[in-house]
Amino acid sequence: MNTVLDEVTSDAIDAMHVERRVKDWERRLTGLYRKICEWLPDDWEARRGAPVRMHERMMREFGVAARQMPTLELHGRTGEVVSLRPDALWIIGNNGRIDVKRDERRYLIVDAAENFKEPDWQAASAERRCDREAVTPDWLIRLLR
Repeated sequence: MNTVLDEVTSDAIDAMHVERRVKDWERRLTGLYRKICEWLPDDWEARRGAPVRMHERMMREFGVAARQMPTLELHGRTGEVVSLRPDALWIIGNNGRIDVKRDERRYLIVDAAENFKEPDWQAASAERRCDREAVTPDWLIRLLR
């Protein structure tokens, strides 16, 4: 099962598969946060945010316990705050979504990769979801400015 659509329409899914996907999601989130921390300019600081509870429908259907997922906050020296919070893993057409908030601006980061493949993080403003670009150091700098 290479995509979320394959998963949610398959009779072959079981609790072990769902648990494996949740663990993979946490691993991918941690990896993305690590990269973002490495890319931060000197006048910004990264902090762990309060974890968010994940207990999506697939988890409930297969009896997989709720999990706390990591969040990330980026703090500028002049008081700016950018928060990254995982929203959902099972997103048709994507392999998970993270909501990004900067002041009143909203962005989405999605993993466009197939399940269990190397992440392909793509970002877009919430208003223009189809206008995606790769999550790179340049993208992060533009977000922070």
